[in-house]
Amino acid sequence: MHLPALAAIRHCEIYKGTFARLVGRHGIKMKAAVAVQRKLLELIYILFRNKTTFDPAYEEKKGRR
Repeated sequence: MHLPALAAIRHCEIYKGTFARLVGRHGIKMKAAVAVQRKLLELIYILFRNKTTFDPAYEEKKGRR
């Protein structure tokens, strides 16, 4: 999960913000990367359990309701 987390941190604004916030708070980059790994694992599990596909605009749609 390390390399997918690094790719998510680099390319996805949600995970980039989470990573930056945690590094700013703790100062430990690996700790922040592991937190992103956990978020990705939770996302994978939820998508699998609900038999749905990933929608990158989900958070924006959820905020409009």
